[in-house]
Amino acid sequence: MKSGNLWWLILLTGWIGWCTTVEGSENSVVIRPVAVVALDGSICEQMAVVIRSDGTIAAVIPADQADPALPTVHAAAGSVLTPGLHDLFGALGCGQDALMAGTVLFDSQLDAAAAFDPTTGALDQAARHGILYTTVAAVPSGIRNGSSATFLCKSDATAQSVAAGRPMYALADSVLLSSREPTSRSAMVSLWKDFMVEGAGKNRDPGVLFCPDAIDFRQSLSLRWKSLPVLVHQGDARSPVERLAGKDALMVVGPFLENGNPAAVATAVRAARTGTELAFRGGLPAAPANHLRGSAAIAVAAGLDGDAARRALFSNPAQVVAGHGIGVIEPGARADLVLFSADPLDPAARVLRVWRGGQQMGMKTHGSIRELGGIR
Repeated sequence: MKSGNLWWLILLTGWIGWCTTVEGSENSVVIRPVAVVALDGSICEQMAVVIRSDGTIAAVIPADQADPALPTVHAAAGSVLTPGLHDLFGALGCGQDALMAGTVLFDSQLDAAAAFDPTTGALDQAARHGILYTTVAAVPSGIRNGSSATFLCKSDATAQSVAAGRPMYALADSVLLSSREPTSRSAMVSLWKDFMVEGAGKNRDPGVLFCPDAIDFRQSLSLRWKSLPVLVHQGDARSPVERLAGKDALMVVGPFLENGNPAAVATAVRAARTGTELAFRGGLPAAPANHLRGSAAIAVAAGLDGDAARRALFSNPAQVVAGHGIGVIEPGARADLVLFSADPLDPAARVLRVWRGGQQMGMKTHGSIRELGGIR
């Protein structure tokens, strides 16, 4: 287990800030000694995380530097503290009806939040398995499919948004409908080129682009992007992911299942070797509750670096949705935390404790893995 120099600089900054801010510290709580997943995906041992009463992280410091007078949660030996897991583009909290983009080809008004039901008990159930964020989006049936919506996994009367919506786009067969243009792939690509030319002089958010197949991926990269969008891509051996080298790309992959498609896993690993950052796609409530960590374990077994896999679980999903203060353990971030019995890449690791906004939630399942509906 190691630590990156950049993250140690963040720790030092937070430590100095904590040491010089005395007011309000009497209501803080410290978790120690504990291994912590850093921003770069590495694991730093013998640390302490201080949580303010307002539900944010005050400091991440060496365990022996924590104030012994503060209320303390003593972490079990070998346990690892992580940010919350993030179910990207699943349907958690959306009930039975999928949000559809309808017949409008460029729909900028559609808001995925309209399909979200914060009262469903599945949100609390997911949180007990360490999944603290859910990002939902419309079915990609148009070129522009409204905006995504990201919420805290908490069953309540009102939804708690934790990230602004990002524009959702698609270049895929799902856009081709007999009821409206485009009805052919060549027409769809032509519309995309017109769309790119129209926005050439604008500072438009490139958003998130759904391009699941190899042909979608190739044609997406042929467009003249000012800034590359987040690519949601499954792919296979025909996917030219090598073209992403040097482009600071971010790609959403998966979910990967046991006895699933090995070509999709190999494509993700090839992309990572070009320097592309990955984020694992969600699948709740249809997938098993441990599907995100399962995707990570499968990718690591196929050759993905462990640090890269942890980034794909925690910090990179927050980048996908442009979320600030989520997906990381650093001063000022939300204290949405999960204490695992071991490295979360270990399929045998159990969820021991969960905090949402600094508040520890009850663990009725005692960290055991159960399914949230559906089968593997």
